[in-house]
Amino acid sequence: MNVDETYLFLNRIQERRFDEESLRILELSLVAMNVKSFAEIRSRLRDFMRSESAAIFGELSGESIVAKLSVLEFFARAFALIGDLESCLAMRYEALNLRELKYPSCLWLRVSHSEWAKFAFQSMENGFPSIAGKASENALLSLKKDSLIESKSEEFSEIIDASEKVKRLRDSAASLTSSRSVQAQGAEYLRSKEVRIRTRQSQNTKNPDCTGSNLFREGIKKRNQRMLEDLRTIQMIRDTEPDSRCV
Repeated sequence: MNVDETYLFLNRIQERRFDEESLRILELSLVAMNVKSFAEIRSRLRDFMRSESAAIFGELSGESIVAKLSVLEFFARAFALIGDLESCLAMRYEALNLRELKYPSCLWLRVSHSEWAKFAFQSMENGFPSIAGKASENALLSLKKDSLIESKSEEFSEIIDASEKVKRLRDSAASLTSSRSVQAQGAEYLRSKEVRIRTRQSQNTKNPDCTGSNLFREGIKKRNQRMLEDLRTIQMIRDTEPDSRCV
């Protein structure tokens, strides 16, 4: 790995230089990375970029919509280079949401239903149903607005067809998201159950009353108690039987 180029990229991020040159430096540093360190360094870069992106977006509250969209696009491309596809899609989703929020005052920012639908299908294909579900809901809202505007029967029919496709995607995304949630809960239950079992085993090992000699003595005591109860029962039966000598 080219350490100098990696540190150069990190410094440029801290200096808030979100440009093509920074992306080029990141790409070169990743290409020069050796196979053994790739996973570890990529993980560190991912954590760094996630942390920095959260801080940077907090700093952009007073900036123009164009500046915000530019930074979102930069981080989307950077995350894509690092291999953090989930964060990449999250950045693109935020950009689409920001455009949707601001378009009433800037009509050129409007997100078409086809953009939302395309993004939803991409998210689904890449294994992120939760993001796909949110995007498909926005696509359906956009399609609903378009259906109220369009008056030609042919265009209206196309909108209906597109709506059906997006609804199927939304339902599939919801099903997968729910399934993963159940699987996660099940895995968490199994982990907690394993911890409880190990804890009990550990307590039993440390408990002096559960040593081999004590268990042996406890067994003898229980056996003697049973024998005593058996003798008492036999005696009671004999006491209740009629005396043959008094017949």
